[in-house]
Amino acid sequence: MKADRETRELLLESGKREFLEKGYMKASLRKICADAGVTTGALYFFFKDKEDLFGAIAEPPLRELTEILKAHFSVDMEAISQPHALDGENAHELVDHDEFVFRLVHQIYGNYDAFILLLTKSQGSKYENCIDELVDTIEQFYLALSENIGAHYGAKVNRYMLHWLTHMIVDSFIHLISHECDEEKAAQYMTKIMTFILEGWQKAVFE
Repeated sequence: MKADRETRELLLESGKREFLEKGYMKASLRKICADAGVTTGALYFFFKDKEDLFGAIAEPPLRELTEILKAHFSVDMEAISQPHALDGENAHELVDHDEFVFRLVHQIYGNYDAFILLLTKSQGSKYENCIDELVDTIEQFYLALSENIGAHYGAKVNRYMLHWLTHMIVDSFIHLISHECDEEKAAQYMTKIMTFILEGWQKAVFE
């Protein structure tokens, strides 16, 4: 029903404001409901609890971001699996990483408040470790990619350096989100950072 959809949207918007202002732990469901103009009973019709409300705001953009990452990783793996793909050129040149960066930045900045919630306001919820989980996901891909490249060149993957570089990439995005509000500028900066990282990737992760 239209009224139900509108009520749910009011609660999501009110919840977002409260979480952004106070963080997950200090946010008040009573205040959220009052600002939305509904009773607390109405909130529990749509959401199980405060964490469920927080998740309804922050989880969909995070899930979409993860899908973008997985799709890009799949393209990377497909590219290096082609015959002679790694002969005479660097692996990082096989895929258009600029396009990937623009998609990633667009997803983040199109859902800016949700990612700020995840990065800075999620303590006390099940989402407080979501960045570490994202790093683990990305690292597992980079490990598989690096092992395939290493097998081609007869080189061993340095797991410590791979872990460090994965954190560097994620930390670069976190720093960018925290300090740059303009999407176009963010994409320009992140493209430069990714170029810097990728240029040195093979020299850093292989022994």
